[in-house]
Amino acid sequence: MTAPGVVVGPVPHVAHRTATFGIIARQSEGSVTDAVERTGTAFDAVGRSLQAMADALVERLPHLVVGLVVIVAFWLAGRLVRRLAHAAGQRTRLDPQLADVFGSLAVATLSLLGILVAAVVVFPTFRPGDLVKGLGITSVAVGFAFKDILQNFFAGILILLRRPFVVGDQIRVKEWEGTVQEITTRSTRLLTYDGERVVIPNGDVYTSSVLVRTHYPLRRVRFTVGIGYGDPIGTARETILGVVRGTDGVAPEPPPLAHVEELAPSSVNLVVYFWTASEQATVLTVRDRVATAIKEALDTAGIDMPYPHTVVLLPDDRGSRADTPDDRSPS
Repeated sequence: MTAPGVVVGPVPHVAHRTATFGIIARQSEGSVTDAVERTGTAFDAVGRSLQAMADALVERLPHLVVGLVVIVAFWLAGRLVRRLAHAAGQRTRLDPQLADVFGSLAVATLSLLGILVAAVVVFPTFRPGDLVKGLGITSVAVGFAFKDILQNFFAGILILLRRPFVVGDQIRVKEWEGTVQEITTRSTRLLTYDGERVVIPNGDVYTSSVLVRTHYPLRRVRFTVGIGYGDPIGTARETILGVVRGTDGVAPEPPPLAHVEELAPSSVNLVVYFWTASEQATVLTVRDRVATAIKEALDTAGIDMPYPHTVVLLPDDRGSRADTPDDRSPS
C-alpha cells in the first residue's frame, strides 16, 4: 500500500547503470565474436598456405630427386678426377702434394657446378648468371679480405709446380735456415738445426731469395788459417793441403785449395777451400776434422800460428814517449 501522493517507478540512476551494462555486454559479445572469426580466418589462411606448400612440394618432388642425383653424380665425378690426378702424378713424377691440390680443386669445382645444375633443375627460373652478377661487388670485398690467403695459396701452387726445393732440402729463407719438412698450399715448414719448427707463409717464400744448400751433392767450405811472417808460405801451404786431402769426408774433386788472402798486422792469412757433402751435419763434422788436423800438422812442422799482438807505449812525466830521440842516451 502506497502513501497518497507517492509515485512508484524505477530509480533514475539505477536505470542508467542497467542500460550502460547492457551496451557494454553487447559490445563485448560483438568483439569476442569478431576475434573468433578473425582467428578462424587466420587459421584457415595458414592451413591453405601449408596445403599449397605441400602440394608444391609434391609437385616438385621429382625435380628435387633429380637435383639430388645430379649433385651426387658431379661429386662422384670429382672424386674420380681426383684419383686420376693422383695416378697421373705418379706416372709423371708430379709432386704428390701438387697432385692432391689439383684433385681437391677438381672436386670443389665439379661439386659447385653440380649444385648450380641442380638449382636450375629444381627451379627452372633460376639463372646462374644473375647469381654471378649479384656476387660481383661481394666477390671484390671477399677478395680484399682474403688477399693474403689467396696470395699464399697461389704462391704454394707455384712452389709445388716449379719445385725450387723439395721436402728434405736444407734451405735458408731470410733469417731462417733448416730442413724442409712440409710444403702446403699455405706455408712452408722448416725444422731448424736447433730442433725448432718454423712456419713461413708461401707468399714470403716465393717473393724472397731462397738459398738451397742441398740442391747439389757437394758444397764448398772455407776457413782462414794464419801463419807467422817468419814462416815459409810454400811449406805451410803444402802442409795444409796434404792434411786436407787425407781428411775423411773431403771430396777429392774438385781438389782443395789454399790461397794467401791477407797480410794481416800479426799474421799471413791463408784461406783454405775444400768440398764435402752438402748436408749441414756433414759440413760441421768435416770442418772440425780439417781444422784439428791442420792445427796438429802445423805444430808438428814448427810453423807458428800467431795471435794478434798489441804494443802499449807508456808516456813519461812530461807527456812524451819514453823512447823519443830526445830522451835516449847517446850511444
